[in-house]
Amino acid sequence: MSTTAEKKPRTNHLELARRILEHTQESGLVAGDPVAEQALARTFQVSRTLIRGALKVLLEENLLSHEAGKGYTLLASPAGSAFNAALPQAEEEELAASVLRDRMAGRLGDSISISELMRRYDIGRPAAQKALQQLSESQAIERGPGQSWLFRPSLNSLAALEESLKFRLILEPEALLSPSFNADPQRLALLRSAMQTLLARPVEDFDLQQFRELDISFHELLAQSCGNRFISDALLQHQGLRRLPNLLPSVSVHRLQEALREHLQIIAQIERGQMEIAADLLRLHLRLSAAQRPQTANRGIPQSHLFGRR
Repeated sequence: MSTTAEKKPRTNHLELARRILEHTQESGLVAGDPVAEQALARTFQVSRTLIRGALKVLLEENLLSHEAGKGYTLLASPAGSAFNAALPQAEEEELAASVLRDRMAGRLGDSISISELMRRYDIGRPAAQKALQQLSESQAIERGPGQSWLFRPSLNSLAALEESLKFRLILEPEALLSPSFNADPQRLALLRSAMQTLLARPVEDFDLQQFRELDISFHELLAQSCGNRFISDALLQHQGLRRLPNLLPSVSVHRLQEALREHLQIIAQIERGQMEIAADLLRLHLRLSAAQRPQTANRGIPQSHLFGRR
């Protein structure tokens, strides 16, 4: 079982809390605005009991305040909290992350099973099943023979990273040049604002996790906006790989800041309707990322202490 004393939020409450954050973001709410329980229940077509559970998660993370008779109020910017991944992980998410860390570090083979998870992480069958479901939904594993699950290819080597960048160089600029490309102006504006806020921070306070979320969200938005379902599906599936843990060391903060500036230039051209210029800037951005990739991979991923070992 998990060795942490802290009780994890229920998965359905956590997922709904994330959807509420996205909703406040899309609605343009800011810190100080009220968050109405009944309106959320109507929006998401769920019970007020479920909404209360989700709001409790946000309350515990200091994203909301609550006052008897007045209800809930936003305490933080929805854009900042969403991109900062402010919400905790459910237990199965933490276990899935532990499995991936062990896989990337070579502590697990090419396949896994429920019984192996139960033995290795000292957990019960329901927890193991939920973790496998989580890994399957993130496309980290797929069904194998019998009771086994096979790990899918991941970005766990410099060669894989190089292949990834070549793949993206072929498809991502083409997504921008699709005749049916149509990016949501509000989402572009939210991304731009969050990137500018991160860029304004001193180098020593640069938030690597926030950069990662912004970077992936930016490239996911390009994929979602292209209007070609096949290009979109291929790129979104690949972005899913980028969300998984990997063995590659971080590049310098200065390069990450430059990458943000490149993102902002691309957003500006998209907003002006200059799609060929945006596509050229995206090609340059990806080539610069490839040119400045790390030369060595990190094999020192520590084992997680969240779950026991036998």
